[in-house]
Amino acid sequence: MFKARMTALRERLTESGINVALITDDDSVYYYSGYYDYLHMDFGRPTLLVVSVDGESVLITPSMEKEMAQSAAVVDRIELWNDGMGNEWREALPGFLGGTARIGVEPDLMPPVVRSYVDSLVNPDRLTDLMPLVSEMRMIKSSDELQIARHAGEVGIAMMDAGRGAIGEGVPEYEVALSATQAGTRKAADLLKTHYSDKRMSPSIHFMQIMASGKEMTMTHHRASTKELKYGEPIFLCFCGMTNFHRFKLGFDRTFWLGEITDRSQESAYQTAVDSQAAALSVLGPGVAA
Repeated sequence: MFKARMTALRERLTESGINVALITDDDSVYYYSGYYDYLHMDFGRPTLLVVSVDGESVLITPSMEKEMAQSAAVVDRIELWNDGMGNEWREALPGFLGGTARIGVEPDLMPPVVRSYVDSLVNPDRLTDLMPLVSEMRMIKSSDELQIARHAGEVGIAMMDAGRGAIGEGVPEYEVALSATQAGTRKAADLLKTHYSDKRMSPSIHFMQIMASGKEMTMTHHRASTKELKYGEPIFLCFCGMTNFHRFKLGFDRTFWLGEITDRSQESAYQTAVDSQAAALSVLGPGVAA
């Protein structure tokens, strides 16, 4: 899968007149190379993927990530760097960018420290925005990606079912979140064991549950708290960010009422949302603009 993507990337670069792609976004690095579970910018340690149309694909990553890089990355070469040694990640980069090559970058996703260094090396007229090309490639899903997407949906449904099952009068919000997290992790683990060969991919659901109930329903990204659920109040469960299966992220949420709807104005408001979604789904199809 990753070799095919790398080949397709080189073809698209050639068509676009780009000689070198400098990829810094961690999702894009994974998409093209299969490399994941590195620190990246959390501790100020850049990882870069350099893809040359006529040369090698090179992964520049901290030396502490050597074992994972060698095991996971589908690239021609790995360049390791260490804190405080030489010019760190900057050491090899000038040689890959050359003096005349047209370079594609992700301007909105580059860490500022990387962008600053690239700007010191390369004239602005040699840089071009790579993001439209990458976005278009990632937008069209292969059969393998569609399988992952469907499995992500199964994980999301398992989480929703468990969360719904945990809802009850007097139950703290965090208990609902724990039920959803455990169910999602177990479902992801089962799918990974059954359908995928990568034994390193973690099934663990780790994103903090977005959940709100009662008067806090309009707090869009409220997190599960110690608040106890009450009869008749609405409960919002959102799994956006949590449903991250095999690095495929799924947006998914549901609203429930405990027992019955005591405020009927909430019912009509919710029906408007349901009708709006149904209208959008009715026109969804190939070739339709978002």
